[in-house]
Amino acid sequence: MLGLDRAPEVKTIRRKLAELAAAGKAADLIMALARRHAAARPQTLGFLYIDGHTRAYHGTRAVQKMHIARLKFPAPATEETWVTSQDGEPVFMVIAEPSDSLAGELRRLLPQLRQVMGQGRRVTVCFDRGGWSPALFADITAAGFDLLTWRKGPAPGIGAEAFTTITCADDRGRAHEYDLAGTTITLAVSDGPRKGQTVPLRQVTRRVPARGGGTRQIHALTSRTDLAAGEVCWRLTSRWREENYFRYARTWFALDALDSHAATPGDPSRKVPNPAKKAAAAQVRHAGILAAAAQAQRDASLAALRNPPPGEPVTITNQMINALDTPAEAAWAGFQTAQDAGATVPARIRLGEIAPDMVRLEAEVKQITHAIRMAAYNAETTLARTLNGHYARARDEAYALIREALTTSGDIIPSHGELLIRLDPLTAPRRTQALAALCDQLNQAQACYPGTDLVLRYEVKPHPGIA
Repeated sequence: MLGLDRAPEVKTIRRKLAELAAAGKAADLIMALARRHAAARPQTLGFLYIDGHTRAYHGTRAVQKMHIARLKFPAPATEETWVTSQDGEPVFMVIAEPSDSLAGELRRLLPQLRQVMGQGRRVTVCFDRGGWSPALFADITAAGFDLLTWRKGPAPGIGAEAFTTITCADDRGRAHEYDLAGTTITLAVSDGPRKGQTVPLRQVTRRVPARGGGTRQIHALTSRTDLAAGEVCWRLTSRWREENYFRYARTWFALDALDSHAATPGDPSRKVPNPAKKAAAAQVRHAGILAAAAQAQRDASLAALRNPPPGEPVTITNQMINALDTPAEAAWAGFQTAQDAGATVPARIRLGEIAPDMVRLEAEVKQITHAIRMAAYNAETTLARTLNGHYARARDEAYALIREALTTSGDIIPSHGELLIRLDPLTAPRRTQALAALCDQLNQAQACYPGTDLVLRYEVKPHPGIA
C-alpha cells in the first residue's frame, strides 16, 4: 500500500479478505509467520506465555455467552488462545473451541508449539491458574516442554523461618526484591489416561502483604530446577506482557473488531452445560432451606412443650408429637424428591436440544486479520526497539513516535536501481532526528521493494528552521 493516495473502501477490503478466506489457509499463514518469528528471534522463545482472549460480540446473532474478565460479567463472545514470546510479542494464535478450558486448549496446542519451536529445543510454557490440571502438567512434560504456573486452590503454608529475601534483576535490568521459600511437591493425576501417575514439581513460595495486615503466600510451580527462585517469580509475573499486547492491540489495531459479518451454524451434537441442571440445583437448595426451617420450627415447638412455665403442667401426647413432626417430615420428603429429580437431569446435553439457532462467528477472516495485526505489531516493536540510544524518551514514547512515522507523508522517488523514500519531518525536531537515525539503520539492510530489484533507501527532510 506504499504510495497510495487514499485508503481502499471498506467493501473492497472485505471482498479481498473474503477471497483470501475462501482458500482456507489462514491457519497455515499464522504457522508460517510463527516459524519465521522463531527463526528471526529464537532468543525470545525460551519462555512462551499462553492465555485466552475473550472477544465480545455485540451483534444480533445467537452466540454462546462467555465470561469476559475485563467486563466482569458473561456476554456473547468467542474465545481465542494466544501464544506470545517472553518479550510479549505475539507468535501465533488459534480460535478456541467453544466451552473448552485453557487446560484443554493448552493440550491441543502442544503439537503446534513443537512444530514452531523444532524438535529438541527447550521451551518453558507459562500460563495462569486457568490451566491448572495435574493431568495437563504430565502431558506437557511428556511432550518435552517445561511448565511455569501458579498453584491453584488451598495449599499448606510455609513456616516463616523458611523465607529469605532475594534481590534479582530481570531481563530488562530492573531490580526486584522478593521474600521467597522453596520446596518440592508431588501432584497426583486423578483423571484421564494418566490416572494414577504423579507429577513432581518445584514450588517457589512468595510471601506478600495481605489486605488488612499480615501476610499471605503465593505459590509458583515449575518443572525447571535450574532457574533461580527470583527468576521464577519475575518470569511468571512477566505474563502480563501478553495482557499489555491485548490492551495495545485493542487500542491501535482494532483487535476485537468484527472483521467479518459471516457466521457458521454451531455443531448441534456438541455437548454443552444443561440450563435445567442449574434450575434443578436451585430447587434442591430451596427445598433444603425449607426443610431445615421446618425442622428448626419443630425442634423449637417441642422444646417449648417440654419446658412449660412454672406452675403450668403439660401432658405431651402422641397426637401432639405427630402434629409437630408432620410439617417437618413433609419438608424433608420434598427435599428428597427434589434431590431425586435433580439427579435425573443430565449435566450436559446436545446443543441442538436447547439452542438450535446457535452460531459461531466466522474464523477464517479473523485469523487472516490477526496475522496482519501480529506482523504489524512485531514490525512496530522492532522499529521501536531500534530507537534505543537515539531518542531520550524512547522508553515512554517509542511506539508513539513509530506510529507517527508510519503515517507521515513524503515523496517516492524511483531511480536506477533505487527507490528513495523521503519522509516529511515529524512534529518536533527531536523526533525528526530520531527518525533520521532510524532511517540510517534501515538503509543498512539494503532491502528491495517487493517484486522489484529496487533497493529501498530512506531519508528525512530537515525540520523547518533547522539547518
